[in-house]
Amino acid sequence: MKGQKILKIASILMIIGSVIAAIAGVIVILGISALAALSGSAEDVGLLYASSIIVVVASVIQFIAGIKGIGACSAPEKAASCIKWGIIIVILTIISIIIGVVGGGEFSITSLILNLLLPGAYVYGAMQMKGNI
Repeated sequence: MKGQKILKIASILMIIGSVIAAIAGVIVILGISALAALSGSAEDVGLLYASSIIVVVASVIQFIAGIKGIGACSAPEKAASCIKWGIIIVILTIISIIIGVVGGGEFSITSLILNLLLPGAYVYGAMQMKGNI
């Protein structure tokens, strides 16, 4: 079926990546808390907390999307919901990049492309599957 392999591979990679990102996000949140406790001041950590929480939330959404993508490989009628999940992930990725730039990071078009590559493949595969219905 057209798009099935792309969707399946993207979904598996999203599940693996989301688990790693969720663990890293929780570790970062704990690190920020420790940093604030050691410095005795919670100033200037709000943006760090926001960014870390977005990472954890995006990881959970990406995990759910990955599971739904694998389910859509065997039931093509579920592909339409995968497109919506993929678009949500793209939006969260862009928000994360914006927060990074606002927080003092440097914008890189290469980073933007690489961060949108997997969700883009996921949406493309889902669109191909939807077209097969």
